[in-house]
Amino acid sequence: MYINETINEINMDKALIEKYNMKEICYFDIETTGFDKDQDEIILISMGYLISEKKICIKQYFSESKKEEKEILKEFNRDVKAFSKCCSYNGIAFDEPFILNRMNKYKLECGFPIKHIDLYRIIRPYYKEMGLHRCNLKTVEKFIGINRKDQIDGGESIELYKRYLELKDEEVKNTILLHNYEDVLDLPYIFKLVNKIDLDENLIRENRISIKQIKYIRYLLSTKGINVDTNLERMSKKMHIR
Repeated sequence: MYINETINEINMDKALIEKYNMKEICYFDIETTGFDKDQDEIILISMGYLISEKKICIKQYFSESKKEEKEILKEFNRDVKAFSKCCSYNGIAFDEPFILNRMNKYKLECGFPIKHIDLYRIIRPYYKEMGLHRCNLKTVEKFIGINRKDQIDGGESIELYKRYLELKDEEVKNTILLHNYEDVLDLPYIFKLVNKIDLDENLIRENRISIKQIKYIRYLLSTKGINVDTNLERMSKKMHIR
């Protein structure tokens, strides 16, 4: 198992950090051998956390052989227990259930935070309205002015890992590490877009409930004497059905 921990410069607005309690958050991302959480394995976990508005610590847990998945999960699990919240990009659908399933396989007691902030799920209903043509991480990064050093995607990292296991090429390992490192490094910056969504009431979400439905919900609440501190205009149809 290879563990790499670095302190990196980051330029974050102090008011934004305080607004979203960003120092309480663990930012994370994983790389795997495939997309089946029962058959495939986690090969790399990167975890980041803000030290200040100027610095972020990123710790990476890399499996140098196919026998080390349990060890990187144990190390990550021990570190992540220190946080009350975690943050990812589409991690509710993929990263979190993958991690939990693999921990369950090894009968590891999970210390994963209950509160999960999935930036993809926050941005997805508004991305077209904001002028993005796609909602994947790299498109969002470019939209807010981030230019990455790494040039691969998650699918390519699968093939690169196979090559690494065969050749033990350090350059290949570093390519995989850089990709996952930048996935985590850039997550705090995406809160700039979250803040824009929160502040711009003119943004209209996709699949929102109708005006008629909003009026009916307000009527029902008023008959019960209930006051709800939320913007009903931003409620999705799916949430309304629930």
